[in-house]
Amino acid sequence: MKQILLLSFFVIQFGLFAQVTPPTPPPSAPAAPAPPEMPIVKKSDDQDTTRIRLKDREIIIINKKSTSEKTENDDDDDDDDKEDMEEQHGNKEHHAIHKENTSPAKKQQKAADVDFLDIDLGVNILRDPANISAMDDQYVNLKFWSWSATFNFLPTKIYLGTRHVQLMTSFGWRIGQYKFDNPLVFTPKENLNYSVDTNINKSSLTVHHLQIPLMLYVQSGKIKGLGRLGLGFGGYAGVNVHEESNVKYQHIDRKVETEESFGFERYRYGLSGRVDVGPFKLFANMDLSNTWKSKEFKTLECGLWFDF
Repeated sequence: MKQILLLSFFVIQFGLFAQVTPPTPPPSAPAAPAPPEMPIVKKSDDQDTTRIRLKDREIIIINKKSTSEKTENDDDDDDDDKEDMEEQHGNKEHHAIHKENTSPAKKQQKAADVDFLDIDLGVNILRDPANISAMDDQYVNLKFWSWSATFNFLPTKIYLGTRHVQLMTSFGWRIGQYKFDNPLVFTPKENLNYSVDTNINKSSLTVHHLQIPLMLYVQSGKIKGLGRLGLGFGGYAGVNVHEESNVKYQHIDRKVETEESFGFERYRYGLSGRVDVGPFKLFANMDLSNTWKSKEFKTLECGLWFDF
């Protein structure tokens, strides 16, 4: 009986163990990896574009022609396009200037310009407001070619808001020569004291001034076929720094030059004006000061001026 009960107990325990512990399945073999997808490469007919397709992505490579690879037809097309653009929009340079003028970031306009040299070449004319020449100074008559030359160093143009309105100034060195019709000999260190000498062929006086001009100058834009028009009005002031007399005799090949004072005024001042028509530039200076001390002669000079 005990053996039967013990055998039944082992049978029951073995059945319960078989129900609780399921059999372990054998491990499955790993799946083989899928082969990678090869990219699809396509080229266009003109060989300038390459397309690479990879899954859901597409890469496009564009090969541009270099300048050296352009054909003659390409150059002709570029020229035609340029002409069309010029016909539609005007000259290319004009557009560049217009763009520069209208751009808010354009360069600030220069406030002034300084050059190297201006030269005034003219003739001297003696004005006789008190009619002195008809009285005691009847021999003081100038030849027409009594010349003057003014060298204006560092001529400066100061722009008053625009390049068409300027304030002009410089440092001037004026040389004025007075050639007389009559054979006159001047006495040094005296105020226009002279005598008539028939042995004299030529007689002249020369005076040098250092002066500063100041002028308001207005200039137009360029006019086709004419150039620019300009008009200026101002004045000048200077100081006498040198005087000399030159006498040439008739029968003697000799020229006598005397560097002394011959009665010229110490200071010179007056009014000036300029008129420009294209390349022709005219000037006129009218002295308000006397040419000689205690004499009412005044000098008027006019001629051409040149800028360098």
